[in-house]
Amino acid sequence: MSTKLDRLTELAKEEPKRQFFSIAHLITPEAMYAAFRSLRKEASAGVDGVTYGEYQKDAERKIQELYQRLKDGKYQAQPLRRVYIPKEKGKQRPISIPALEDKIVQKAMVEVLNAIYEQDFLDCSYGFRPGRGQHQALDEVKRVICTRSTGWILELDITAYFDSIVREQLMEMIEKRVSDRNVLRLIRKWIQVGVIDQGQFLASDKGTGQGQTISPLLANIYLHHVLDEWFQDVVKSRLRGEAHEIRFADDAILCFHYREDAEKVKDVLSKRFAKYGLTLHPEKTRLLEFGRYAEERAKRQGKQKPGTFDFLGLTHICARSRRGKFTVHVRTMRKRLRRSLTAVAEWCQEHRHAPVDEQQKTLNAKLRGHYQYYGRPTNSQSLLKFYRGVVRIWWKWLNRRTRGNRMTWERYTELLRRHPLLPPRICHVWT
Repeated sequence: MSTKLDRLTELAKEEPKRQFFSIAHLITPEAMYAAFRSLRKEASAGVDGVTYGEYQKDAERKIQELYQRLKDGKYQAQPLRRVYIPKEKGKQRPISIPALEDKIVQKAMVEVLNAIYEQDFLDCSYGFRPGRGQHQALDEVKRVICTRSTGWILELDITAYFDSIVREQLMEMIEKRVSDRNVLRLIRKWIQVGVIDQGQFLASDKGTGQGQTISPLLANIYLHHVLDEWFQDVVKSRLRGEAHEIRFADDAILCFHYREDAEKVKDVLSKRFAKYGLTLHPEKTRLLEFGRYAEERAKRQGKQKPGTFDFLGLTHICARSRRGKFTVHVRTMRKRLRRSLTAVAEWCQEHRHAPVDEQQKTLNAKLRGHYQYYGRPTNSQSLLKFYRGVVRIWWKWLNRRTRGNRMTWERYTELLRRHPLLPPRICHVWT
């Protein structure tokens, strides 16, 4: 299988305009079993209620039957199960969960399509790509701002991106590279399948269903054509100075040397996106001065500091190194820090009567996960705030275990010596 995918990769790289008309045969039982093994074991079940553990008991036989249905054209995608994830200010984000067998087929399809599209995607794109992630994108932000001629940042925020993708335009984009009817039919099934929301079946003529295994790849293909290629091939050549894009899925920033270039792109970007059914959030999409000379200009204008921008959960700040050179510092976004502490408080409240050593183990796992993402250079202050917040929260809810037997801070300090919480640590270095 890997040899066949390697050959597919070579062909896609050699011929950027080549159409692949026969790739469905690469979705073999072996590929589907590998896809099943790569799925998250603890993931929520779809509408059929089948969990990873249940399916695993007789996975080989079930996958062989699933493959036969695919081969005979009898495979049917099941409706998605709609759940809601809490957001800030009482808002909720809808997530669509596919059935387990749909996840398997989609995962196997993603492996095949990645062999083609990884040769097309540009270096500015970091989201949901093999060997790439948020931290490479954050490293690139610092590199572009600190080493290139960057004076202005355009933050982009697309309103309800996954739900706004125009399906026919998406399929036209895919057909530029893939003409295999079996593959195209499967993709159409997945993006057109409805959702079950609180017992009701809902259908839509737009979107790809955020939560499906294949949705991130489809979303990348869409923005590759709508934004990345257009910005690289059309926009940059018409600008006066340098310009750079850094994108992770639907989160993106554009960096410019000159303000007039940034304003020109901002004006035309709304029209470009509207052509493909997308809308820029009017408040969250903003242009700000940022870079090595922004601090000096801010002082001349009577401002103490230049503006900041948020990207991938971190607030980026103009700063100076110990040697006085311009650099970029980061802080955990306030709402992300607040949300993380709220989640810890809710867990401590719910599990306050559990044994202390079990609570310590889980809290350390939460701390470790927080440090692994937010533990970037210059962010130690925010990490310390999170650590101290967790320490206070645990003390508060341990005090609620019994009435009238309050735990003093001295007793709690002694408990922390026996059951220590992980101190803050930087887990990443600049690359």
